[in-house]
Amino acid sequence: MKPVIIGDATLYQGDCLEILPALGKVDAVVTDPPYGAGATHKSHLSSIVLRNGELARQALGFDGWDEDTAVSRVRQLCDMCHGWVVMMFEWQFMKALHDDGTLVRFGIWRKPDGAPQFTGDRPGTGWEAVAICHGGATRKAWNGGGKHAFWSWPKAQNDSGHPTGKPVGLFAEFVKDFSQIGDTILDPFMGSGTTGVACAKLGRKFIGIELEPKYFDIACKRIEDAYRQGDMFIERPTQKIEQMSFAQ
Repeated sequence: MKPVIIGDATLYQGDCLEILPALGKVDAVVTDPPYGAGATHKSHLSSIVLRNGELARQALGFDGWDEDTAVSRVRQLCDMCHGWVVMMFEWQFMKALHDDGTLVRFGIWRKPDGAPQFTGDRPGTGWEAVAICHGGATRKAWNGGGKHAFWSWPKAQNDSGHPTGKPVGLFAEFVKDFSQIGDTILDPFMGSGTTGVACAKLGRKFIGIELEPKYFDIACKRIEDAYRQGDMFIERPTQKIEQMSFAQ
């Protein structure tokens, strides 16, 4: 399968389970996989901003992982990574990841604008879990010094076109904290391309894989826009954009 090339980003539209074995080692993985179990995950409603600016609720429409699948997928990604594997994750599965020997640290994304507990009979959640793992091929080292594995970013309205889109600022912090300029970052569950946008702005190479054509097209457009915006501190690659196909 021939990928789309945008600057230093290499983007594949297809099933990551088929594409990953053909890829070589990468420096780091930063991703937002379909965590959350089965039918409950698939039917969960998430807020999304429509193109006319109206706010709507949209079912996720894709299955989540069970515990065994989650642990297996994380191990697979660690095996193909020199360094850190950082991903949003189901907090109930963290012990299994720890028992597997893969988990290095349980991180937290705090959402200051997260939804309250509407029933009022218990505290709201206001956070999501972050699994921080390591491939083991290199010595563990990161750019965060002694700070905690705690990142606070407003969820805001999701206008990325994807029902589980994450803040670019959050994923830019992951990229800055867990990789170096010039590293190759993999996102096998690219969605609307947030990790790729962060890499384009921060001078990292990027490999992204997305199964759904409509989200793949959105990711291509967002990453292209990120390269066009430029950054005075980072020299941009000059490769031509190939095979571009955007949703109308």
